[in-house]
Amino acid sequence: MEAGKIMTRIEKKWQVKLICLVVAVFLWFVIIGEQNPTSEGSYTVPVAVENLDSRYIASHVPRSVYVRLAGPRNTIINIDPSSIKAYVDLSAVKEGTVEAPIHVEIPGGTELKKQSQNRATVLIDVYAVKEFSVTPHIRGQVNGNAYVGNISVLPQKVTVSGARRLVRQVDNAMVEVGISDKPDGFTAMTPVRLLRADGTVVEGLTVTPWQTSVAVNLEPNAATKEVPVVVHTRGTFHKGLTEKNVIANPKTVTLRGDAAQLQSLDHWDLPAVSVTGITKNKTWKLEMPFVNGVTVTPDTIDVMLLTTKE
Repeated sequence: MEAGKIMTRIEKKWQVKLICLVVAVFLWFVIIGEQNPTSEGSYTVPVAVENLDSRYIASHVPRSVYVRLAGPRNTIINIDPSSIKAYVDLSAVKEGTVEAPIHVEIPGGTELKKQSQNRATVLIDVYAVKEFSVTPHIRGQVNGNAYVGNISVLPQKVTVSGARRLVRQVDNAMVEVGISDKPDGFTAMTPVRLLRADGTVVEGLTVTPWQTSVAVNLEPNAATKEVPVVVHTRGTFHKGLTEKNVIANPKTVTLRGDAAQLQSLDHWDLPAVSVTGITKNKTWKLEMPFVNGVTVTPDTIDVMLLTTKE
């Protein structure tokens, strides 16, 4: 009988001890949780391109994604943003448009709660390189009776690289030279612009070098002369269209330069415009290049292909 009572007391003591242990563990978690509670942090992570074949170039890749991580407060506070990685894996892609998942790698002990963008529509182009001669284009007029005798551009050529579809759109590389209120010759660093045949700018390509040194030499005793412009075309007209459908506005320009040189000029040839495949009204804005010591006013001529009456 006494032995039974002793065993009962022992069992009750173990139950009490077990309950105390459970309570102690619970209180430990509560205290630790209060000291280092769960927290969240937001980060803007740049998106990298990985495993892309060197023959290709990728565009329309998001510059960054926004992510929100959760974890212990001490962990979140001590996160180095550079330890979060976002990338698109472009292995085995081909030219064209592809859908690629945006992968995010996060530090240990954290959980990814939100990602602003999970997929990206990426355009894959063949990488191309082409060299272009740099053409100076004069803006404005010099004061008095001076004229631009010569323009030197260094370097004379630039290298254009990037998506082949864009490189093919480039018709010329041009630098703008402002000459208004310049009493003497001058030298300036001028950025290079890439233009289509219709005068619009081609963007999204790399130009090396991106600017050139332009030296302008002014001469005295300028002469001026008004002459008609001559429109030139290349390619094949759509059925029913001829060169009579192509007109220039204005029809005349004023040339400025050396008197002896202007004497031999009775017209001004405009750069040729391509008419192949054009079935609707189209306008080209042709910027007049500086040629052989002669400047042209106005410096931009509209050439219009009229397929219907406006």
